[in-house]
Amino acid sequence: MKTLIIWCLVSQAIILTCNSGGSGGGGGDVDFTILIKNEMHKLKKPAVFYHCVSSKKDMGWHRSVPSTEYRWNFKVPKFGTGVMVHKCEFRSRLGTANVEIKTVSTTAILCDGHVCEYAVRRNGIYFIGHELYYPFGVFIELSRPVEKLVGPWKPWSPQQLKALHRSKDFHH
Repeated sequence: MKTLIIWCLVSQAIILTCNSGGSGGGGGDVDFTILIKNEMHKLKKPAVFYHCVSSKKDMGWHRSVPSTEYRWNFKVPKFGTGVMVHKCEFRSRLGTANVEIKTVSTTAILCDGHVCEYAVRRNGIYFIGHELYYPFGVFIELSRPVEKLVGPWKPWSPQQLKALHRSKDFHH
């Protein structure tokens, strides 16, 4: 048991060191990619529209159909000294969802390296990666694969539907 605990601590330290300092561009920042996949298969109208924005860039609106992907790259300061926040709004026939994606340099542990993956599914937006957990109490932190719902679909409200119809009438 003692050997297992020591091995776990050493491997976590190695992972943290590699992910915090391994890749990075100018200024010592760490490169990341956010990948959004449409997995709305077997729906009559499977298109999803989404818009993501950070303090540095507005990615604009995108239309997605099943099996398509959209990705963008950005940088985060090393060693968790800064955070990059992307606020994403999703719209589909099933409703709307809002997801806030916070990325720090050590997020690489959770994102299978430096690609943070999200999937659009029938019941909402999922993060696909890893989560940290404590199998032996509070001292040992490990990671395990996870597909976690981070933004469930909220049905369209009557006010949203009215505004949507007004904007369609205005544009046609």
